[in-house]
Amino acid sequence: MTRLHALAAGAVLLAGACTAVVEDRVETGLIEAGLPAGMATCMADIWAEELSVEQIRGIAQFASRVREERQTLTVARLIEHARQWNDPAALGVVSTSAARCALG
Repeated sequence: MTRLHALAAGAVLLAGACTAVVEDRVETGLIEAGLPAGMATCMADIWAEELSVEQIRGIAQFASRVREERQTLTVARLIEHARQWNDPAALGVVSTSAARCALG
């Protein structure tokens, strides 16, 4: 059982490290696209835990397009983009994280 516990602990550490990398990349992408740093940091923390890699990838591509078009990313634009996906789970996470981060 000791070996099993060591493997489980390693898996938890690896998952935590992956989450931290995702969170950092999301945060950086949001800031580079124009979202205020505090909002980006807060939302990235939530998204890394609650969104799938595919959902995060979709947001990252949208943020990149906004940046390339030399426009500013806003929370309202993020919510509208999530609404257009027809993905209720993603819309829920994006909109509630925006509210939580704005209040907190």
